[in-house]
Amino acid sequence: MSTKGAAFLRARRPEHKRQRYDAILDAARELATAESVNAVSLAGIAERVGMHKSALLRYFETREEIFLRLAEVEWREWADALVAALADIGPGGGAERIADTLGRSFSDRPLFCQLLLHSPLTLERNVSLDVVRGFKQAAMGAVDDVAGALHGALPVLGRDASFELLAMTGIVASGMWQAANPPPAVVAVQAELACTGASAMAPEMPDFHDAVVRFVRVYLAGLLGAD
Repeated sequence: MSTKGAAFLRARRPEHKRQRYDAILDAARELATAESVNAVSLAGIAERVGMHKSALLRYFETREEIFLRLAEVEWREWADALVAALADIGPGGGAERIADTLGRSFSDRPLFCQLLLHSPLTLERNVSLDVVRGFKQAAMGAVDDVAGALHGALPVLGRDASFELLAMTGIVASGMWQAANPPPAVVAVQAELACTGASAMAPEMPDFHDAVVRFVRVYLAGLLGAD
């Protein structure tokens, strides 16, 4: 449900503070999904929730903390869904099916891919040590859970190789998302070039989902072939 226009009195009870906290994260998620993470401002989030920016800062230190906390949620949701999907496949399900499931787990979560991209670039740079620690612990815990599930579904793939596959897929998915979703100015220039025929020699960007799944298939085949 959209948080736009929601107006709150000052939260005093713990449950009201938690509701306000969740509403801020929901607003950040809605805005980032509609636009992009780097286009969302602290003032925009506050307006979406229906509170003054100074009141919002009672809950989060900075804009960056809001998105790191949202990233913690995304890591956990990604891990829980993927662990369940890998458990459904089980040992013997086949490397190709596992590769497709892993690739889809990223391509189906565009906000997660955005946050993977922006976390090391900007979000980790304007927050306290405690915030970074909590974020890193959430991310590492999620990866550890998925690596265990991946190894369980494909025992021939060792734990180290499972971690490598997850790390590389995350890097590729975040970069591919950025390439597949250029900012408006780039879209406008591409349209101009297309009209003049100047872009005829430029390769067409592959479908985001297809590209991520293809990468996982190829990389996994390489890991299995190297063993």
